[in-house]
Amino acid sequence: MAYPTWQPGALYQPGDVVVPITMPAPTSAVVVNGEFTDGANGWVFSGGAFYSGHVSKGNWPTCVELPGNVPEGLALNQTQLVVPPGKKITAACLIEQGASIVGATRGWVEVHWFGAGDTLLRIDKGNAIDEGSGGAVHRSTCVSVAPEGASYCLTGVALWSVADHNHAIWGGNLWVEGAFSGLPADLAYKAVQPESGFSDSDEPAWPPLLGQTVVDNEVTWEAISATRVEWKAEPLYVAGDVEPEWVDDVGGLVKDGTATLRAISRRVEDENCPNTKIVAIASSKVFCADDDIVRYSATVNPLDWSSADDAGYLPTGLQNYGSNPVAAMGLYRANLIPFNAEAFQLWQLDEDPASMALLDALPMGSTQHHAMVPVSNDLFFLASQGVRTVGIAASSTNFQAGDVGMPIDPLVQAAMLRDTTPVGLYFPAAGQYWLMFPADGKTEAFVYSMTRIGQVGAWSRYVFPFEVQDWAIAGDSLFLRSGDFIHRVDDSVMGDETLVDMGGELPVRSVVPFPGLIRWPWLDFGQPGVTKLLYGFDIVGTGAVSVSFGIDQANGGLFTPGFLVPADTVPGMVIPMPLAAPSLAVELRYDGSERWQWNAIQLYLQDSRPMA
Repeated sequence: MAYPTWQPGALYQPGDVVVPITMPAPTSAVVVNGEFTDGANGWVFSGGAFYSGHVSKGNWPTCVELPGNVPEGLALNQTQLVVPPGKKITAACLIEQGASIVGATRGWVEVHWFGAGDTLLRIDKGNAIDEGSGGAVHRSTCVSVAPEGASYCLTGVALWSVADHNHAIWGGNLWVEGAFSGLPADLAYKAVQPESGFSDSDEPAWPPLLGQTVVDNEVTWEAISATRVEWKAEPLYVAGDVEPEWVDDVGGLVKDGTATLRAISRRVEDENCPNTKIVAIASSKVFCADDDIVRYSATVNPLDWSSADDAGYLPTGLQNYGSNPVAAMGLYRANLIPFNAEAFQLWQLDEDPASMALLDALPMGSTQHHAMVPVSNDLFFLASQGVRTVGIAASSTNFQAGDVGMPIDPLVQAAMLRDTTPVGLYFPAAGQYWLMFPADGKTEAFVYSMTRIGQVGAWSRYVFPFEVQDWAIAGDSLFLRSGDFIHRVDDSVMGDETLVDMGGELPVRSVVPFPGLIRWPWLDFGQPGVTKLLYGFDIVGTGAVSVSFGIDQANGGLFTPGFLVPADTVPGMVIPMPLAAPSLAVELRYDGSERWQWNAIQLYLQDSRPMA
């Protein structure tokens, strides 16, 4: 990594790194005065060691001595040797025991490694010389590897007396060899002063060892290896200890610690965005109704409603049945269908506006946007007559051609008279389309269940003891929101959980049973107006059931009192039920205290028509 060269009179920030114009002189590659030819210069003595000038029998001119009455001593040469991390250095010295007996005294060579700030990292020792009485001389050798983070090393002679305090021991002739670098690799200097400052007009005397510092006018430089990259994470913005007073105006600023916050609007500010609630998302665009046209945003950018050849609008008002405002929109097989009160149009969509086109227009309208839901490969919508689908309505071109919602048209039409907004959804895990009418503290839901895609399903009617304002599907679960409460639809429970105000501080949790009712229309069982005789029936299912029969269709639908029968009567005898009437209706009621299921019912009749 290239660093700038030091400049005189320049402003340097803490953390800035430079390289010198003139590099410092390399450190020595040999031990200075290792043989004591210059006396004690360049040596530091500790313990009982001292420079004696003794001439040993090994022809040393002078040496370090440990007298016999001192237990230990060290002579450390002050030549700073720079060795690259991981490289070896070999140090050696000679030891003379004099008149000491074997093991009474000993001596060895040492290598001391220092890091930044002259911190001692490690001491490596050579082999101990503990014999050689009578003046014999032996060599102690140490092979040491420079540890990580080492700036330099010092070498020396250590002497020790263990038992014999009557005779001296000597050491000297220190020498080294190895991979000396003279200067650390990629030597550079980092500004470590607490604040920014200016350098001097003259270049400082740069230190040659890592971790050493030099003062350069207002800047303090520390020697570093430029190959080392230090990353320190510091927050750019830090919030204050207390919440600030927020401003209400868009664009207003508020100070919060070291951060300045600007108030922004969360709305789409493009003036071409209609900001209506009749919205559909398709082809990476947002489509939004705007009176008698449908505007759309730029591709993958819902904030942009103005870019040429990307954002734009569908001219629905210029096409067939386009005189009324767009009141609802839905997706049908990747195509967009805008509805108004009299008809719908079918538009082909694409990321490229040039590829969008009107495919068809049919006089079947809807104004209930939130009741419109794509179901499988069809689109369910709520028309004035009831629930209809685009697939059947479009093929028949009218609302009376046997669509899926016709069996419950009277119930839906009655629910539409209430002052409420119907909400539709598709629950894929259950294969159901839901149409909900929340009003007066409860929700009436009509549920169309499809056993198989493309085949005729069955309608059910549910009444929840709370108003459903919104819904969401997460995984295979359907969630309904009522006020501040979230309800999960679960077919394993037999009641609706609600909160009841009992006059205390907190409402009480309560479960409202969910009873079941199955009622058939009036059936003639043959020729109308002719009396039929019912003498018994069988039922197949699970759960206790109450059965009653309608016997007088003309008298407001008169039914017999209900009576409990076993859930499955096929294994036993026929349940007797003697009744005579020209038409009959069957009603099954489940009280909701247990899980129930109805599979089949069999009526045993005798025709009372006169024989020809």
